[in-house]
Amino acid sequence: MNHRPAAFLLMILCIALTTGCWDREELTDRAFDLAASADLKKDGTYLTAAQFIIPARSEQSSTGGVGGDKSFFIETGSGKSILESIQKARQKLSRIITRGHRRNFYIGEDLAKRGIQDMLDTFSRDPGNRIRLDLWVVKGNTGLEALRVSYPLEKIPSVASVKIHKAVGGTTGTSYLDFMMASSAEGSFPTLPAVDLVQGASPQQTIRFYGRAIFNRDFRLVGYLDFVEGAYRQWMLNGISYFDLAEDIPEAGGSVGVIVTKFASKLRSSVSKANKVKMEITLTGVGHVGENNTNLDLSQQRNLQFVRDKINKKTSEHVVEMVKKVQKQFGTDVLGFNQALNRQHPKEWHRLKGQWDTIFPDIEVTVNVNVNLKHIGLVGPSLQLKESEIKK
Repeated sequence: MNHRPAAFLLMILCIALTTGCWDREELTDRAFDLAASADLKKDGTYLTAAQFIIPARSEQSSTGGVGGDKSFFIETGSGKSILESIQKARQKLSRIITRGHRRNFYIGEDLAKRGIQDMLDTFSRDPGNRIRLDLWVVKGNTGLEALRVSYPLEKIPSVASVKIHKAVGGTTGTSYLDFMMASSAEGSFPTLPAVDLVQGASPQQTIRFYGRAIFNRDFRLVGYLDFVEGAYRQWMLNGISYFDLAEDIPEAGGSVGVIVTKFASKLRSSVSKANKVKMEITLTGVGHVGENNTNLDLSQQRNLQFVRDKINKKTSEHVVEMVKKVQKQFGTDVLGFNQALNRQHPKEWHRLKGQWDTIFPDIEVTVNVNVNLKHIGLVGPSLQLKESEIKK
């Protein structure tokens, strides 16, 4: 029996079914949203904006074709809701918005203070938004202004904040997910990384990684941790990979700077019979001396030990100050104390979690920082010192 005609017809049918796409948009019909922002206007309406790439100019710029032309443009829309403002922006675009390449979303400070719950609801319902996205609060400014800032090292300015955050030891692509997880965890409060706009060397403003924005349970901004305070918090939460410590040592007539590159932390909780919670924080790390402005010869073990002890003691005090600021000024557990207590004393946590907002500000905290200095560089004392000025 000859099956060749039937096999041939089946092959033709398979080819017809497996070629072409009838329900997809062509690349030339898409507008690629690389970054976006949301702000609150003075009349109470929302202003949203997005930064779109211009493919032709991007290609010319990468090959040196066009010098001054920007490889992106910004489009805005305003409305009584986030969704309406997005729709107003769509009415100005000739292409369908594609958000798969979006890496940053900037939130203006006024909107953050008013609350971002409505924005997050719209945000989380849109399947086009990536889960590996960074949300930023723009301290003292608007999200739109953050989008407008040009950055000389990047063709697309919105990439700069992510790279800056990574360069100073932070984690990227996680703030949206971390925010949503903290929002739903019992006793936790959400945070977001913060940037601000500062004057650069040229007349133009530039974007700077500022620190951490703290939110309450109503998703309203309550304050900030600056860069160093935020780094101490990230150290506690094992979310940092690089940190510079610089401390004055009056006994040695100067300061010593240490670059820490390995980090670990441990939180140990205890609960008394009177429901008094205590938290012991141990931060450890490995680093090397980056500068020595004292008269000490750090090649001498006793001098190195002296410097290490001083730096560890002062850093411990600074971490305590940061913790007290969070407890007394913000009253929001963004330090992971609730998680430590839940892991180590689940029965006590189950009993206390309903009162955690009132317990957290009064937790007794002790901090012990232990950074081990492995290297001191090529020299022991500063080369600028005379032999008679060096303390061996």
